Amino acid sequence: KMAGETVLSQTYAPLLTTTLKRVLDSGALHDQVFDNDVFLQWMRAGNRIKMVDGGERMRIGLMFGKNTTAGWYSDYESLDTTAQAGMTSAFFNNKQASASISVSGLELRSNKGAAQITSLQQEKITQAASSLVDVIATGSFSDGSGSSNKQLTGLEAMIENTPGTVAYADVPVANTQWQNQSSTSVGAAAVNLLPSLRTVYNNCKQGKGGASSAPDFIITTQAVHEALESLLFPQVRYEQNPSGGADAGISKLMFKTSEVVWDDYCTSGNMYVLNSDHIGMFIHPDANFSMSDGGFQKPINQDALIAQIFFQGNMFTNNRRKLGKLSGIT
Repeated sequence: KMAGETVLSQTYAPLLTTTLKRVLDSGALHDQVFDNDVFLQWMRAGNRIKMVDGGERMRIGLMFGKNTTAGWYSDYESLDTTAQAGMTSAFFNNKQASASISVSGLELRSNKGAAQITSLQQEKITQAASSLVDVIATGSFSDGSGSSNKQLTGLEAMIENTPGTVAYADVPVANTQWQNQSSTSVGAAAVNLLPSLRTVYNNCKQGKGGASSAPDFIITTQAVHEALESLLFPQVRYEQNPSGGADAGISKLMFKTSEVVWDDYCTSGNMYVLNSDHIGMFIHPDANFSMSDGGFQKPINQDALIAQIFFQGNMFTNNRRKLGKLSGIT
């Protein structure tokens, strides 16, 4: 091998390649990634995943000020024609992730026949998918600084503890209309959780849209979820169970009209108050958990076959004011 040359040779092993492609096209990998994590599962539902084809970054137009020329006039009174600003853009960078699937020559030769190879491939794909779940789910709750800022820019950056601390999506911190709602240092859940949640929820509900634009999804940790359940449990009235016995616990927690769930990946002590109309994820269709071009390749210096599955995209919001956070819950 000379300097500058690739270490991979031509496309190899069509049976393995078509098997992987068949699994990817079936949606099995998408299901394993999005359906195995509570927050990602919610993101996938309700058309919150957007396919964006091309572009260096994703741009969303923002309106943060009123048109001051709107007003009353009489007869021939001069009309206000003052040029208006009050509009800007938010930019969301692409983030990339991948998982490699490798099959050694020993594994390949020991699994002769289509059925055996397919079984081996399914195990390898499942392993890769599980690893992608961990990478993307961790990133979805992060501030994007992990892996030298290559990590997904998640909820920790989108919904700050102290609004106006760090610029987000290239919008300056001075833009107060581009700030989320928050309640920091909530403290003991038994005393402060419900009052703090009520305030953040109502603050997220303010603005154009009113009640029709209220939060509809609240996600937190298992510990905080259980604390909320203990607060609501004394208020529950039960009817006799037709199958006999007694029920204990609440099968589905709600706060006003918002479902409250917990996620293993949520940061300790946090609770996020979300509005499905104003949060989503964009993904490039050519890197939507899709296989690398050419399928499996054989490295020149290894008795193995290797392929990658790629993700390219990021999370976004079009209105931070509609999103809220409680932090420091104990």
